[in-house]
Amino acid sequence: MRPSKNKLSKKMRDRLFIALFLLPGLFMILVMLYYPAVDGIVMSFQDVKSYNIFSKKFIGLDNYRNLFDNITYLGTWKNTVIWVFCCVAIEFLLGFGIALLLQKPFFGKKLYECVVFMPWALSGFMVGIMWKWMFNGSNGVINDILMRLGIVERQVGFLSNPDYALPCVIVAKVWTGMAFFAIIIMAALKTIPQDMYEAAAIDGAGPLKKFFYITLPSIRVILLLMVLLRAVQTINAPDLIFGMTQGGPAGSSHIASSYIMTEVVKGNDYGLVSAAGVILWLVTLVCTGIYIACTNTLKGGDE
Repeated sequence: MRPSKNKLSKKMRDRLFIALFLLPGLFMILVMLYYPAVDGIVMSFQDVKSYNIFSKKFIGLDNYRNLFDNITYLGTWKNTVIWVFCCVAIEFLLGFGIALLLQKPFFGKKLYECVVFMPWALSGFMVGIMWKWMFNGSNGVINDILMRLGIVERQVGFLSNPDYALPCVIVAKVWTGMAFFAIIIMAALKTIPQDMYEAAAIDGAGPLKKFFYITLPSIRVILLLMVLLRAVQTINAPDLIFGMTQGGPAGSSHIASSYIMTEVVKGNDYGLVSAAGVILWLVTLVCTGIYIACTNTLKGGDE
């Protein structure tokens, strides 16, 4: 009886030892992640401003009603749809093209890969600052190039014009994001057996038939999951917009997440911002659910 008791006590000591090591990490997750999330949800139903932050009062759904009565906020969701669709679609097409081009060896291939993939390593805020200078209406390099080519006669205020601000930010986002697709698609293409291409060539298939009947079907699962994952990431990517335009002019380049960031910095109405954050969280949750459902369905289909 005594050996089993000692063995049991040893198991308990091991579990206690593991729990002690896990507790600091669990505590940090609870304090830094879950508590702010729960507090933000509660705050979305309260009147919380910078001058009454310690005297909150419950106001029900008023913050949500005020949001949906706010034309600027509703416009951010229109911009969010445009932002996600354009960024993901263009990044996918350019990334796919780059991946296909890099399948064959050529002189300077490694240098070309470094140049193409380098933007992916930069922070969104840094990319925003850099492209803000390039699109500058007074001394930006884009204006200088266009004027030297004779495309425009005078300098264009890209970031100060509501019609140009969001497209300019999309250009910057595509520049930094197409490497995401290029890297993963390059890896996916390497998994396709070369025997399939050789057999197709013997049967007289050209490059287009090989692409549509071999390449695309072989990596379609990876492509779909990449697009869904990138869409979720792009919805929650306000740093580039904040660094480049801060949502201006007049909110024309705001998306839902950048609107929240800007309002947090202003610090006028934390309850309203919390409500906007909850709405964004719910949308992201739905998109994540679609991603997980597609992942499970595709895995089931492969089996």
